[in-house]
Amino acid sequence: MFTKNKEQIKGKDATVISGLGRMSLPDTLECGQAFRYECLEMADGYSEYLVTVGKSLLRVGQRRAGELIFFDIDDGELERVAVPYFSLSLDFEEIRRDILSRTDSAWLSRASQCAAGVIILSQDPWETLFSFIISQNNNIPRIRKIIRKICAEYGKNLAEMKFSTCPLSLTDGTPCHEKCKECGICYTFPSARDILERPEGLLPSRPGFRYKYLLDAARKTASGEVNLSKIMEKKSYSYTVTELKKILGVGDKVASCVALFGFGNLEAFPIDVWIKRAIDLYFDGSLDPTALGPYAGVAQQYIFHYLRNLDSEKSAE
Repeated sequence: MFTKNKEQIKGKDATVISGLGRMSLPDTLECGQAFRYECLEMADGYSEYLVTVGKSLLRVGQRRAGELIFFDIDDGELERVAVPYFSLSLDFEEIRRDILSRTDSAWLSRASQCAAGVIILSQDPWETLFSFIISQNNNIPRIRKIIRKICAEYGKNLAEMKFSTCPLSLTDGTPCHEKCKECGICYTFPSARDILERPEGLLPSRPGFRYKYLLDAARKTASGEVNLSKIMEKKSYSYTVTELKKILGVGDKVASCVALFGFGNLEAFPIDVWIKRAIDLYFDGSLDPTALGPYAGVAQQYIFHYLRNLDSEKSAE
């Protein structure tokens, strides 16, 4: 169970959450499961990010593994927004032990050590669905750019509501409307109905072939044909995937990602080119995700994170 303390850090009031095992803020935010974050500082072992969650802007830092520092947050917003988003009620060290008890793979054990700091965020189902449709045949920087443009087009500027100065230091004074629109980081995410009322607002972001998929997702979720609330209530991985695949352009991979990151189906095991490669190279071409138990999705993140790090190390040589 985590502990909570109040501190003064960098001259600001802060709420410090500790007891989070080996949780790494950079590894968690930048592992490809979320796209609404911006790094504010990364130096001398300290990291700090601005994360947009619903109608909240979370300024969160980390001095050491297993700790999160929240600035400009009251206890209500902490419990209502930060605790669920960062899955602080889950013990990811215990989850890692459960996964390793089910496999004799030395490679997966090494992967779990490398990626022990990665936790699964609990994101909004609609935002996750929309974002992972955009992710198809795309890279993370471009996904984030498209989402920022869409949010600036449709959303409300939270920075203007919450901060007296630009939280990203893009202006010397108060948030500037023009610069904020150009940036797009601090805006709320559009609802399905927002999209349907003005679908042409998607076009400046250049979503390409994904445009018709995004509109279909908006139509089917707004009408209830794909009922996101019912999917959440069912808490069934198979049901989640079956329902999401009713949306044009949503196949097994996107549906599994949304199940894992948006609906809390931790047994979901998305298989993309990285995971296929890992299975071929390190599991003799065959891996049954169900054998990894109810937290197979966490194991998937270990594999994904570790393989990307291996590639980065090879590229640096």
